[in-house]
Amino acid sequence: MNEAADTSPAQDSAPFRHLHPLSIILKSLSMIGRNIVAIAVLHFSLFDQNIAYTMLAALALVALVTGVTTLIWSRFTYQVTEREIRIKSGLLNRNNRSIPFDRIQDVSLEQKLPHRLLRLATVALETGSGGGEDGQLEALTRSDAEELRDTIRDYKAGRSADSPRSIEEHATEEPPPLFAMDNRRIFIAGLFNFSFVLLAILGALAQNLDFLLPGDFFDPRNWFNALSNQKIIDGLSFWMRVAGVLGAIFSLIIVGFVSGIIRTFIREYGFRLDRVDSGQAGFRRRRGLFTLTDMVMPIHRVQAAIIQTGPVRQRYGWYHLKFKSLAGDASGETDHSAAPCATGPEIDAILGQCNISPPAEDVEFHPVNPALWWRRAILICFASAALAAVTASAVHPAFSTLLLLAIPVSFILFLNWRQHQYALSDGQLVVRSGWWRRRLTVLPLSKIQTVDVGQTPWDHPLDLATIIIGIAGGSAIAPLTIRAIGLDRASDLRRQLLSRTASRPTCG
Repeated sequence: MNEAADTSPAQDSAPFRHLHPLSIILKSLSMIGRNIVAIAVLHFSLFDQNIAYTMLAALALVALVTGVTTLIWSRFTYQVTEREIRIKSGLLNRNNRSIPFDRIQDVSLEQKLPHRLLRLATVALETGSGGGEDGQLEALTRSDAEELRDTIRDYKAGRSADSPRSIEEHATEEPPPLFAMDNRRIFIAGLFNFSFVLLAILGALAQNLDFLLPGDFFDPRNWFNALSNQKIIDGLSFWMRVAGVLGAIFSLIIVGFVSGIIRTFIREYGFRLDRVDSGQAGFRRRRGLFTLTDMVMPIHRVQAAIIQTGPVRQRYGWYHLKFKSLAGDASGETDHSAAPCATGPEIDAILGQCNISPPAEDVEFHPVNPALWWRRAILICFASAALAAVTASAVHPAFSTLLLLAIPVSFILFLNWRQHQYALSDGQLVVRSGWWRRRLTVLPLSKIQTVDVGQTPWDHPLDLATIIIGIAGGSAIAPLTIRAIGLDRASDLRRQLLSRTASRPTCG
């Protein structure tokens, strides 16, 4: 957006400001950290492990990065007026951007660990034009960041800067949250977030530092030959070998659980969800151990609710509530966690704030055609047979057992088909999907923008179709799909959805 032409004294009286000077150090350290691997590669390859050349290269990198970062900082300024924020940036190509307060939909604060230690914060502005943030001030003091957020909220609430705030806003103690998680609840959520992120990190390090590893480290044939040539393994009984394999599998499972718990604590620590009504009704979410995020999601921008669970999690009554929203975060993600580990009544209380209700127990769900699973199962069988034949002949005969993978995979496809159902209830479209990762999507009919009926070459012989339901937000929000439904039923459902998307009360 180009700079506005408004040059009134009220607009020009506010000075242009720089970001906090410490942002130069933070940005420089971030850029240097991303190039440490390159310095290590130079040390072991081009410089032949000469420490003097490596130190000179490192000093040159530090000087270059710090100089460029300082120039960028000196050319980045911002101005907060009564009705807009103006941002000037760029070294060679100058960019002047004006963001009116009227266009700003979301203001979120983020504090990574270095920012928290230095009492700095990043302010992200989102106008709903798509692509995540539309303006970002990366390093303000925490007090300046909160003041800017309050200024925008006061403007949208119709208050002037000198207007008194309500008694609730002046209260020293916050009201009870709409939803919160203590450490015990976070630990439970971590148990259900099984992850191999630690192994992925180790694998990425091994790939980047592969020059320190033996040349045949990633060759599976080398590992098979090494294991088969070990006398200690040949001397073990059959049951001892089985116990070794089970022990290895158990170790991987433990690593997965530990990774999930650590990852969940880092992301969800201090999770708190509040209802706020300053300017416009919304959900305020705060969370994070190392990176603290503070964002407000306007309720009127919520498009659908997603309730996720699994066979074990549902057995103990735990669910994960997400909102599919027009408000995107820094990564462009539009599925926002509102309650990562909540009970049914807690989810009902949150959904009640935006007029979305979970389906009643007696609602009639419609299944889809069984071809959804058996067509894929046939492909899996052929693919498994081909893979087993190729790997067994090229790598090791033990890979012939890959053919057996077709059995559990086909069974999982069958379970997924049984779970894939849909229903129309109380002015909402409800779609179930997934067996292990169960997902219940509740979409108010008033939020539906488009309904498409498509057929693939595989669908034509069986007279099947896929319904693709578009929601406001364009490509930023993935459409909702109902697969393997009869063509006549799909056409009839499309008519029902489009005829019932008349104006309905919106959330909030």
